[in-house]
Amino acid sequence: MSKKSQKLLIILLCVACFGAGVSVPVILNKTTAADGKEKEKFNTIYSILNSDWYYSNKIKNLDSKLMEQAIDGMTTLDKDAHTNYFDLEQAKAFSSSLEGSNVGLGISFYLNEKNHFVVSNVYVNSTADKKGLKPNDEIVSLDDLECSKNDSDTIIKYIKAHEGKSVKIKYLREGKEYTTNLIPGVFDTTVICNIYDGYGEIILSSFSENSGKDFSKAMTRLQESGIKKLVLDLRNNGGGYLNAALEISSSLIPEKSVVFKEQDKSGKFTKQMTKDEFNQVKMDKIVVLQNENTASASEVLIGALKDNLGKKVTTVGTTSYGKGTEQVTVPFSDGTSFKYTVAQWYTPNGTSINKKGFKPDIEVELPEAKTTSYYKFNKKDVIKKDSVDTNAKPLQIYLKYLGYSVDRTDSYFSNTSSEGLANFQQENGLDATGDCNKKTWDLLVEKVLLKMNETPSDDTQRQSAIEEVEK
Repeated sequence: MSKKSQKLLIILLCVACFGAGVSVPVILNKTTAADGKEKEKFNTIYSILNSDWYYSNKIKNLDSKLMEQAIDGMTTLDKDAHTNYFDLEQAKAFSSSLEGSNVGLGISFYLNEKNHFVVSNVYVNSTADKKGLKPNDEIVSLDDLECSKNDSDTIIKYIKAHEGKSVKIKYLREGKEYTTNLIPGVFDTTVICNIYDGYGEIILSSFSENSGKDFSKAMTRLQESGIKKLVLDLRNNGGGYLNAALEISSSLIPEKSVVFKEQDKSGKFTKQMTKDEFNQVKMDKIVVLQNENTASASEVLIGALKDNLGKKVTTVGTTSYGKGTEQVTVPFSDGTSFKYTVAQWYTPNGTSINKKGFKPDIEVELPEAKTTSYYKFNKKDVIKKDSVDTNAKPLQIYLKYLGYSVDRTDSYFSNTSSEGLANFQQENGLDATGDCNKKTWDLLVEKVLLKMNETPSDDTQRQSAIEEVEK
């Protein structure tokens, strides 16, 4: 598969997985007969391809492939990008995106210059959370496995291999060494809660089955700490289960409030209300971070907050995705599935954001380096000076971000930018060729990620949200 095809496939899967607004899977008990003439046409073509087609005996499992392709055609409709048929691989990916679970300690991390594993986030209710690990803790070793002598893949494999078993963790906090025992296990990867001086921060990455429960725990934690101001980060949250949106809204808006309204194909409206089992934690101010990948259930939550809490809520970032429809999923016995639209949802005040999104109250863009994507860089790839390459644009953007001299940031890799790369190579012990091979590329990306993790002020959207919540 070409680089372009790989990226296109990833984009298409991302669009499909904006599934949000996904309700509980259903099983259909009835079918609708196709028009007689069209059905006859279908059967004729199907029969010809199976029996008379020149290539019919050259394709393995032709029957199955023809039916899969026919089904895919039926569900690829210009009117609705969120009605999709998922083959086995796609169905597994979509299901996994909704689960929000993983096996491990319950942290995300990055490598610092010492090759220590620095905790960047701790997930609520994980084993790391229960044992009190915090962001910026440096993990030195796991049992006898020294982090500085191993790569991240080795560390992750070690943790997963010890699921359910006690692992001795040695870590540094503000230069002082600590030791604790953690038991790797299943944890939900959707809720992160940080407490700062005067405000709390909750990062919500998805709406999974357990997100409501973990979010409620995070809000209770803020309440017990006397926090009255909240930064709620919904960036890159493509949604998930609508039930989770109802549960999370119930922790933030008054009881017996409308979270959203849904309209079925007949035009009938149904109000979806807060859930009584989740107690509201009142905030004086809520600042919501959003971007172009904030979609579906995330937008349901934004609408519920804006319409129910009014001026207490401020949104910061860029315009959200604009997914105002609701889907249900039909699983099949062979592992494939079908997701289709059953309703359109509206905010409590009756606004539809479908294909429009929510515009932020305060518009803030991120630095180019933080929004730049790139194609997979293979072992044989080399970006040569005075040449055009799809990865030349991110290469030059990243060099500029790290402070090296470049004269352009498009797909042409110039001689001037090559000189900047040669300086990077020389300063990092690489052959200063000015051409970018995989070794140079991997180190460049590593340095960029390190700077992003260690320079939180580069996240201009988050900085703006903090300034707003502290007013």
